[in-house]
Amino acid sequence: MYPDPNDPVEEWPLAVGEPGREVWYSLVSPSDASVAFWYRYTLLSTAGGRQEGRLWAALTDRAGDDSTFVSRAVPPSAVEAADDPFELTIDDAVLTSSSATGAVDDVAWELEYRPDDYAFTPLRSETLTNLLSRVAGTGKHWSRNESVRMSGEVTVGDRTVELEDAPGHQGHTVSSTSPPSEWTWVQCNDFEEAEATLEALRLDGKLSLCFRVDGDIYPLNRVRDVLPYGPAGNVVDRDEAGHWRFRGAGEGLELQATVEAPDDRWQTVAYMTPDDSLRYNAHCSLAELTVTYSVDGGPTTTLTSDAARAEWVAEEPPVDGDYGPTWDRRG
Repeated sequence: MYPDPNDPVEEWPLAVGEPGREVWYSLVSPSDASVAFWYRYTLLSTAGGRQEGRLWAALTDRAGDDSTFVSRAVPPSAVEAADDPFELTIDDAVLTSSSATGAVDDVAWELEYRPDDYAFTPLRSETLTNLLSRVAGTGKHWSRNESVRMSGEVTVGDRTVELEDAPGHQGHTVSSTSPPSEWTWVQCNDFEEAEATLEALRLDGKLSLCFRVDGDIYPLNRVRDVLPYGPAGNVVDRDEAGHWRFRGAGEGLELQATVEAPDDRWQTVAYMTPDDSLRYNAHCSLAELTVTYSVDGGPTTTLTSDAARAEWVAEEPPVDGDYGPTWDRRG
């Protein structure tokens, strides 16, 4: 039996001063896409001695009236990370590969879902991924539950959002040194025209993507797909905060995608990295996405969504905003 892609990579807790960061993140929206919920469980140990577990939660309201971002840190003693089966506990919050519970201030969530049978990775070769992580410090990533249907509820104050078979996503990433200087990411499994899923990650000038439709999976994540040159490589035509256009071809698939993030739907947060530097994340959980594709030279089909999850991350803030939490004090 293969290990669960959610299983912790690091042996937590790490020694003080030993750098490492491990993140389990998730996103979900109700079927009407009136709101979007983004939550994270993170473990951090920096070279400068900071150590913490942290819960994050952000609710984006399409109407713009009740958007919320909260974060809470706990000491390493309040963290347990187990495998076989995977279970992560941060204080009283618990994440498994089929459920999630947690609470920060007046935000709480309780969700369950059937695990995805397929996990997407930015680079298909596990050997090369391990080598780059060890030599270049690039880290590792798994979209453990790339496309799932979540049920449960999210509460914010006196407001409750009921979820039933709602489109959701859950991933896992780890870095032992420092994450890349910038990246762009999008995921969507809530298209108006068909059951389909798109995920794309641009990292250090290289683009990986995965498209799923009609029960078929098209992972364009081989070396020949990811390298930014050659006739078979995935191509980024435009990438700036709020606007992203890219294309890819392979496995019989030809695909073009455009991502647009409306100015009034940003969630802006900052992450501490293992080397004590910051990364600034401009996240939009209700982005607009258009995908045009064909398979094996067949007819061209266009899919649209206004509930895509997109983010732009860099060493400087990608857009104007208040990037919380405040990192100039412990906890």
